[in-house]
Amino acid sequence: MKRTFSFEFGMVALFLMAGCSTRPVSNPDHDSPSDGSMVLKGSERFSTTNTFRPPVEITIVAKTDSTNLRIGYAADQVIFNWEGNRDQLRVDGGPADGHHRSGAGEIPVGKYVKIRWLVTPQHQAIYVDDELRFEHSGDYSGVNRKVSVFPAVGSEVTVKSVTVKQLMTAPQTRRTFPDMDLPGFPAKGGITMLWPND
Repeated sequence: MKRTFSFEFGMVALFLMAGCSTRPVSNPDHDSPSDGSMVLKGSERFSTTNTFRPPVEITIVAKTDSTNLRIGYAADQVIFNWEGNRDQLRVDGGPADGHHRSGAGEIPVGKYVKIRWLVTPQHQAIYVDDELRFEHSGDYSGVNRKVSVFPAVGSEVTVKSVTVKQLMTAPQTRRTFPDMDLPGFPAKGGITMLWPND
């Protein structure tokens, strides 16, 4: 069973879990343009109410007026349009701390982009408008954090939506073949194989 948590901004914030919706609530604390988005300035930050463990798929639709569209989950912050070098994708904190990527950080100014962040217990990948910008293998199994979006250094970030899908790991079937040997692989007591169920 997939659990989906979806947040739409502006006049209404809608919370969905396992296909059931709760009553909409307004969000009067932030500017709300007519397209239903949320404008973040200064030290303002959007954070999900819940924390999430991998595997998750996070989709953020947002834009910046200049620099510093920042997101957080498997890292303290991932920075697009960093003020020090817009072309460099900055990754600060978490298992990929310091694995910055040149040529991957720039996003268009004033235009919504779709950021998709896939995090499993062993891997993360970040896409912008379906283009892979960053990936890293490491131990993400201990991540249990909120998802956040925020500006910095004078930027203004407009967030249209944030969706977090809790992905399920594929159920596995374990089968032991007690009398099976593979050439070159001595197997005392046979071979045990795992594969995802269909």
